[in-house]
Amino acid sequence: MTKKPKNVRNNNPLNIKESADWTGERALNLDPIFEEFQSPEYGFRAGYIILLQYLERGDNTLNAIINKWAPSGTEENNHTQAYIDYVSHPDRLQLSPNEYVSPAMLPELMLHMSVFEGSKGAFTIEQAREGERLAKQESFVIARLHRMGETSEMFT
Repeated sequence: MTKKPKNVRNNNPLNIKESADWTGERALNLDPIFEEFQSPEYGFRAGYIILLQYLERGDNTLNAIINKWAPSGTEENNHTQAYIDYVSHPDRLQLSPNEYVSPAMLPELMLHMSVFEGSKGAFTIEQAREGERLAKQESFVIARLHRMGETSEMFT
């Protein structure tokens, strides 16, 4: 029997490192490095919140997002350019590395990021969209979207 990838075992599609007290975290924390969530939807929720913060701060191209998410030259030995090439491939996001990423694109971006992070298709776009929906229930997320010029009908 093969062991499932860490992002699948932890319900943490984007391999978010331990960083905050996230809604939907597992009560028992067994992984000292990566967050563990009750369900993939809560993992996508956390990813959406982090990526939305990147967009608001001006890291709003695929290049900028991935360079911030998985910077090369770190102890993790990230393959940043391969990550960008994978996500931007025409069979996936269909977005060139220097194009603007809007908040509406985040669920699809997160899904492709989860595959590069190791899930090999274990997660669905529906789970990513549910993570987005969960995030949009938070007043601070709604405020961030408003500051970015997103309209209220996008929050449902």
